[in-house]
Amino acid sequence: MEIEKILKSNGTSLSNWKKMAKPFRDVTDSQNVLILDELSYNREEFREEHDRDILKMTDEQRKIYEEIMDAVIGKRGGVFFVYGFGGTGKMFLWRLLFAAIRSRGEIVLNVASSGIASLLLQGGRTAHSRFGIPINPDEFSLCNLPPGTYAANFVKEASLIIWDEVPMMSKHCFHSLDRSLADIMRSTENKPFAGKVVVLGGDFRQMLPVINGGSRAEIVLNSLNYSYLWRHCKVLKLTKNMRLLSTDLTAEELKELEAFSQWILDVGDGVAGEPNDGDALITIPDEFLIMDTNDPIESISKEVYGDATALQQQKDPIFFQERAILCPTNEDMKNINQHMLDTLDGNYIFIAYFLVIGLFLTS
Repeated sequence: MEIEKILKSNGTSLSNWKKMAKPFRDVTDSQNVLILDELSYNREEFREEHDRDILKMTDEQRKIYEEIMDAVIGKRGGVFFVYGFGGTGKMFLWRLLFAAIRSRGEIVLNVASSGIASLLLQGGRTAHSRFGIPINPDEFSLCNLPPGTYAANFVKEASLIIWDEVPMMSKHCFHSLDRSLADIMRSTENKPFAGKVVVLGGDFRQMLPVINGGSRAEIVLNSLNYSYLWRHCKVLKLTKNMRLLSTDLTAEELKELEAFSQWILDVGDGVAGEPNDGDALITIPDEFLIMDTNDPIESISKEVYGDATALQQQKDPIFFQERAILCPTNEDMKNINQHMLDTLDGNYIFIAYFLVIGLFLTS
C-alpha cells in the first residue's frame, strides 16, 4: 500500500505492471497523501504570520494582494501577471498570499520555473515536477496529470496557483497545463486554466525561453506574451525597489545600491551605453570585475569563498548557502567543484556537501 501511495502521488499505479503484487485493499482518494500532507499545517501560525506581515505592505502590494484575494474568495477565477524587477517585493507578496490561503484552511501551490527559484518559495516545487509538464512540450502536449490520480486531484483542490519566474518558460508549458486542467476539472466553459486563480510573476528583462539553436524571432515567439493565454492576463505592476527602503543601510550604501539597481535596469531596458547607432558598448563597473586572470578558477573561488585557510576554518552552513558560482557550462561546474574539493581536507567533507549542491543547482 505504501508503494501504491507513492506511485499514485506521482501519477501512476501498480496496476500498470501486471506482474507486480497489488494492495489487498484499494487505496481510495480519501487517503490522498498529497492532500493530507498539504493540509497538515497549523492554521493559527499562518494567520499570525499573515497578520504581522500585512502591515508591512506598500500601497502597490496591497492593491495587488486585495485583487488576487478577492478573486480567490469569490471563486471567480482569473489569471494575473505580477510584473516587477528584482527587489520590488514579489517574493514578499507570494509569502503573504501563501499565508492568507493557508490561514483559511485551503491549498495553495507554489511553483517556479527553475530549481533555484523554487527553493525560495514556501513548499516550492518546479512547475515541471508539480504539474508533470513534458520536457519538450509542443502545441499538442498534455501534463502527466491523468484525471482521478492523486496528483490530478491534488491540483484540482488548489484554491490558488502561484508560478514564479514565468518569462523563462515556453508558452507551450502554460498551454499544456491549461489543457490538462480543463480535462481534470471537466470544464466546459472557455476559461483559462479551467477557472482557477493563477498568479504568474517575473520580469521580461531577464532570461527568455531557451530554444536550442533558435533565432531571436523563435525565442520571442515562444514567450508567454505571444501565447493565446496572454490576452486573459491582467498585468499588475510593482515599481518600488523595497531594498532602497531599508533602514539598516547607511546613506552611502543606499546611494551605491540605487546606482547599481538603476544600472541593472538600464541594461535590461537596452538603454545602457546610449546614445548609439544600434551597437551599444556597456561598461561594467570595476567593483564587479575580477582583474586577476592568471588562474581564473582560483580567482573566482577566492573572490566568492575566500582563501583556503579561511575556507577550512568556516563551519557555518549558512555561509555556503548564501554563496554560489554561476557556471555557463557543466564542464566549468565540474572544474570549479573539483578545485574547491581539492582545497578542503577530509575533516571538512560536510562543507563540501553544501558547496557541491550549491554549485550544481546554480549551474
